[in-house]
Amino acid sequence: MSTATQTTAKETFHFINNPSDAINEALTGLTYLKPDLSYNAAYKTIYRNDLEAFSADHVTTIGFAGGGHEPMFGGFVGHNYLSAYVSGNIFASPTAAQIFEAIKLCQPKGGKQSKGTLVVCGNYTGDILNAGLAITRAQAAGYNVHFTPVGDDVAVGRKKGGKVGRRGLSGHLVALKSACALAERGEGLERVSEVMEYVAANVGTIGVAFDRVALPNATLTDLQVLPPATIELGMGAHGEPGLRQISPVPSPEALTSQMLDLLLDISDKDRAFIPFSASTNPKEDNEVVLLLNSLGSTSDEVLARFAELAVADLEKRGFKVSRLTLGPLVTSLKMSGVGITVWRLPPDSGEANTRKEALDLWDSRVDVVAWRQ
Repeated sequence: MSTATQTTAKETFHFINNPSDAINEALTGLTYLKPDLSYNAAYKTIYRNDLEAFSADHVTTIGFAGGGHEPMFGGFVGHNYLSAYVSGNIFASPTAAQIFEAIKLCQPKGGKQSKGTLVVCGNYTGDILNAGLAITRAQAAGYNVHFTPVGDDVAVGRKKGGKVGRRGLSGHLVALKSACALAERGEGLERVSEVMEYVAANVGTIGVAFDRVALPNATLTDLQVLPPATIELGMGAHGEPGLRQISPVPSPEALTSQMLDLLLDISDKDRAFIPFSASTNPKEDNEVVLLLNSLGSTSDEVLARFAELAVADLEKRGFKVSRLTLGPLVTSLKMSGVGITVWRLPPDSGEANTRKEALDLWDSRVDVVAWRQ
């Protein structure tokens, strides 16, 4: 396997108007696709139309991120999922002022008359800093807020991650599916946050990029490409360096097996983040939920093939795939590549919730643009 890091450049085309307007235009368009969403252009915030009434007796949930990862999180705002989404510019965190405004939007009568708000993002430095500023201001003003950043990228091991931790990929969408369903059922902020953090602690993701990503700073921009016949295992959602480049390109079966090794091998102390009891044939915690994510331009046909391979490989290892979904969930503009996310379901004996409850929350019907059910 090659560990080459050289790249070459080519031009790539972006079908956009003014780059500075791209996020506002995209999110405005989302409200035409789903008319029961509203958009505050000044703060780049999408929210459900019934938010004022809903927030009177429900915990509200906010997801925020830089743009360029659509449909995350705008495509997941609606019934049984997020209350609101705050977008930054492309690959840039929203400001503290934007996040604070979304908190106020979710608690229109102030914190004392609210059940509170769960705020979630991927684990990136800019997002954490801006959320910290916003939540400090919100709590000082009397708003009830709980903050959960999620890092699920197993390509970033404990040594490399250090105090910063792992990057966020698709794990927060998995955890939010449960947390938001609980919020819709009227649970309090403490319980919603507990399940959010529990699920996030039992999720891992690994991605593989077939090419790199180019920022749409203009209609034509340079794209740094991988060397011929090379893929990059573990590349980040913004094009951050991966775990290693691989050349020649392995078969889909071999690549899937490598990716699952990184997710399941509990003997790898640097990357054994999902707390399975065993790497093969676990007795109590052998059931999982599986997500296959397109990093931008990968087709459903390719994802379906990887899903088939992943299910077969997991079954050989003694796991049962209880639920499966695929599609574009968290993208990196039009990057080509695949992400595999595994959620370890609770054992029959239960942990923060039971397996039955976990699957019941997962199966809760949602009314959003991007979730396939």
